[in-house]
Amino acid sequence: MADEVIVLSGIKETLDSLKAFDKDAVKRFNKVINDELAGAEKDARNLVTEDPPMSGWSKFDATNGRTRGGAGWPGWNAGEIKSKITKTKSQGKVRGDYTTSAGALLNKSAAGSIFEVAGRKTKGTIARTSSAQFLRTLGNRFGKASRLVWRVVDKDKDKIERNVARALEEAKAELQKNLNRERV
Repeated sequence: MADEVIVLSGIKETLDSLKAFDKDAVKRFNKVINDELAGAEKDARNLVTEDPPMSGWSKFDATNGRTRGGAGWPGWNAGEIKSKITKTKSQGKVRGDYTTSAGALLNKSAAGSIFEVAGRKTKGTIARTSSAQFLRTLGNRFGKASRLVWRVVDKDKDKIERNVARALEEAKAELQKNLNRERV
């Protein structure tokens, strides 16, 4: 199922408790997260092309723009787009419920974000002719929306989830071993 979500529970609690017994075990778990995020970040950055994805996309930001709240159309600056694809481990809500993230990739560049998600369906939006052409051209050249960060995450999702789940199970086992020792 494409929309299936894997939920690993107890990450924060396990690591907080494990810190009291074995800081190296916590470091090993965090290394797995950091390695997976760093690999995905590198792969996403490698998808950014030096030339704009479309011939009409300028390399410079528009001045006195009429789009994006007056900010204008963002220029295609590959260096900036690459540098603004970043990893984070800050805790924040991933979904509308209690779920938080052990790590995430962010695309903080305006041009990168537009390239990333242009063409995703939104409720009630009717594309104008120029918008529809823009979306068709991007779709024909680069595929459906999810062209940088999400492409990498979608491609490597199973491997990342397996490695993180295995690291969490090892951390939980290490915590349990230490708790059992404390009882004796």
